[in-house]
Amino acid sequence: MYGPIGSGKTSLVRRLQEKLSQDERYNVKLLISPNLKSSNAFLRLILETFDVKTERSYTASLKNFEEFLIKQFKQGKVPVLLIDEAQYLNRDTLKLIHYLLNFESNKTKFLQVVLVGQEELGTKITQYKELASRMFPIVINAMSIDDLKDMINFRLTVAGYRGELFEDADDAYKTLFTYSKGLPRDAIKICFELLIELVAIRKKQANSKQVEVIAKGQNLRI
Repeated sequence: MYGPIGSGKTSLVRRLQEKLSQDERYNVKLLISPNLKSSNAFLRLILETFDVKTERSYTASLKNFEEFLIKQFKQGKVPVLLIDEAQYLNRDTLKLIHYLLNFESNKTKFLQVVLVGQEELGTKITQYKELASRMFPIVINAMSIDDLKDMINFRLTVAGYRGELFEDADDAYKTLFTYSKGLPRDAIKICFELLIELVAIRKKQANSKQVEVIAKGQNLRI
């Protein structure tokens, strides 16, 4: 899964972790990918994430992980490795992921992997055809204005806010969309500052002009 900065990838992968963790079949681990240069260092990090013993030998560590995956399979568990910021993975670490996906029975892969990162991740995977053939790409694009409105209303509802945030909803959402360019992160930052301002002036609704002022204050431009 890849897309531009601020498109909500990390929020999605954390939501995925939350949902899968509610199902006892899944053993879900989220790893924020460091810029590790060697496959050995990356393997050790994966094993530590799943609480599997590491060895001084790369081969022995791989054997430990294989035994762990087989044991999980026999117990009816599905280990899931979510890797955020995966654009930092180099060729050697991607080769390791490709190798780990070879642990399987006749019908089932013992490990499921989700790679999440910026747009260059898509390029890296495409260039590594052996790995690309084992993965399903998901491209994250900027939101439409309707999607943006739904996201803001959902977050307000979860936070306990009732009613409409804007006096001039159509104009305000158009302004919010124009300055955020449909990127969730920038839209949320604007709304966060907007809610602080509403508390300060003791009002419950804002307008499109306030959205514009806050957006410009955050160096967002049309």
